[in-house]
Amino acid sequence: MDFCWKTLIARCHELDYRMPYSYTNRQSKTHYFRAVQTKKGSYRYYVTQSEEYPDLIEEVPKGFEVTELPEEAKVVIRKIRPVLTTKEEKEIVFDAIKELSAIKDFFVHADADYLSVYHSQFSSTGGQEKSLSRDEVIEHFGKGIERSMPFLTSLRFRLIDKEKRLFQTERIVFLGIFDSSFLPVGQLERIEDVARKYGQHLGRNSFFNIIPHGFEE
Repeated sequence: MDFCWKTLIARCHELDYRMPYSYTNRQSKTHYFRAVQTKKGSYRYYVTQSEEYPDLIEEVPKGFEVTELPEEAKVVIRKIRPVLTTKEEKEIVFDAIKELSAIKDFFVHADADYLSVYHSQFSSTGGQEKSLSRDEVIEHFGKGIERSMPFLTSLRFRLIDKEKRLFQTERIVFLGIFDSSFLPVGQLERIEDVARKYGQHLGRNSFFNIIPHGFEE
């Protein structure tokens, strides 16, 4: 008997078959999202890893976004936050870090007016230890390490002049054992220039030779 797609589609509609919206993060954990109605009639949204709830959403509500926080890969659903940098600017930073730096496992995260370089815990900021690629980490610690491996950021670029597309570079400064802050370095420049000028120092001892504002002699 010939297979009939129209019949199958019609039966799916009869069963009212719907798939809940899901998001799988970099740790290969799949998340679903609940829409819980409040007493006032509005909705609050919650993240879960269970498909068993009856109130799972089928699509992201208008005005909201699902995103993955860079440090621990935590998945959240929140109101949309505008990103002021462009896809091309993000790619410029990625290419510069890949070509020039000594870190081997990283990504570039865009948030508001920032482009931040996040590297795994096995790619040290200033070359204190040998940087490991993702394959090397898995070889040493097993595939399961990806489900708990945090990422850190030590270098970021902030869009200051939106018309001329000029960025201010900021590097992390360790002020104590448990105290750190990002401070500006250098001048406002195009992302092509600052990404290469400062990105080359990530994963090398020279990173700590980048003098932030206020620390000049």
